[in-house]
Amino acid sequence: MIIFMNNQPENQPSLKSRAIKASLWTMSGFAVSQLVRLISNLIITRLLVPEMFGVMALSQVFLYIIALISDIGINSSIVKSDRGDDVRFLNTAWTLQILRGAILTIAIMLVAMGIRVADGADIFNIGSAYSAPELPLVLAALSVSTLIVGFNSTNIVLANRKLWLGKLTVLELISQIFGIVVMITWALIDKSIWALVAGSLSTSMMFMIFSHTAFPGTRNRLAWDNSAFWEIFHFGKWLLLSSIITAGLVQGDRLIFGQLLSAEMLGVYSIAYFLASSIKQAIFKINSVVFFPLLSELKRDNFNLIGSTYYKIRLNSDALAISAAGFLFASGEVIITFLYDDRYSEAGWMLSILSLSLLFTGPIVSGALYFSMDKPKYVSSMVAIEAIVLLTGLPTLFYLGGIEFSLWILAFYSLSILPLDLYYKKKLEILQLYREFIMMPIFVLGYLLGYLFNFLIASIV
Repeated sequence: MIIFMNNQPENQPSLKSRAIKASLWTMSGFAVSQLVRLISNLIITRLLVPEMFGVMALSQVFLYIIALISDIGINSSIVKSDRGDDVRFLNTAWTLQILRGAILTIAIMLVAMGIRVADGADIFNIGSAYSAPELPLVLAALSVSTLIVGFNSTNIVLANRKLWLGKLTVLELISQIFGIVVMITWALIDKSIWALVAGSLSTSMMFMIFSHTAFPGTRNRLAWDNSAFWEIFHFGKWLLLSSIITAGLVQGDRLIFGQLLSAEMLGVYSIAYFLASSIKQAIFKINSVVFFPLLSELKRDNFNLIGSTYYKIRLNSDALAISAAGFLFASGEVIITFLYDDRYSEAGWMLSILSLSLLFTGPIVSGALYFSMDKPKYVSSMVAIEAIVLLTGLPTLFYLGGIEFSLWILAFYSLSILPLDLYYKKKLEILQLYREFIMMPIFVLGYLLGYLFNFLIASIV
């Protein structure tokens, strides 16, 4: 449990109570979201063919990368800044956000045109996911989502800053369910990839509408304040560098596999990746919406408690991730066989290997720590090392032994930054070495639970 001093006024909830409530909302909301996503995934994979998921996964890679390489830290600046409640600061941030969304939409459409031209020039491997004829049109259509997101109200960021996440979590779920209903309805009528596109755009549109109608606070207007812009830019320049590198790190596997694998095999891989990365995505989610605001507020008000709070956070996140690694490593193939049809059977062994990446999620939480302590360059350097290891190791291992060989780099590339992460914490005088690895033995418990799960499924089936 997170414990720290309470210096809040008596009529306001303490930081401790807000952090606990925010964590509960975030984790429960994420669990429900992933369950809904899994159920919809099981339905839609029976309506559409694997190739469509491969094209959609590759399209989302480009959206994610272009969004990250233009991330100037608008939301993070609102969370962290002393001016985070200032109306003029918020409206300047909103104006920047709209401009960024419009530029991104144009950039993604240009990328879609470039892919079409490159395919016509036979640059891509024949039969690869990049050569799928639907890819440019799907990518161009999905680019509209970046424009929609650009109009999201800053009130959702204020809710994040103040750790008031109940309504935010509920409305995210409602938006997701709305998009899923649109997607499945479309797929029942027309079994095409456009069902996936329609679902994605519907989710973005619904949440944008909620952001302006369901949250109290500033009604955003176009405005410009030079001091607000430069504050956002100053903080965002390091975040931008980190985001550019993270773009290649987080999506580099599918970017590379898009050229090396068929759309069908990329679709199978995307199923394994979705299941293996769910826990890591949960940690990323709570890291950005709870841990970063929490540690930022501690930095402003109770700096001496940052170290102890960080390790209390790590204890919980490591317990979740490492036990899940053991469980999925033991039961990956059984889970895929039980949930999906024979077209996706190869996702089983992929899931088992990819699950091992959950052993090394500590640096994710470290990122929130370093950003809160005004050390974004620490995050940039760590992510740069991971990106170099992954983006050089993945194609090398693929050419040496195929996809079976290359997946092991995805499981262990984060090991490359552990020494640097420990050094940074020692430099900040908060390192407690034994607490970095104290939860590793729980992998065995997770493995045993996975083995028991396999036995129970075998007895049922």
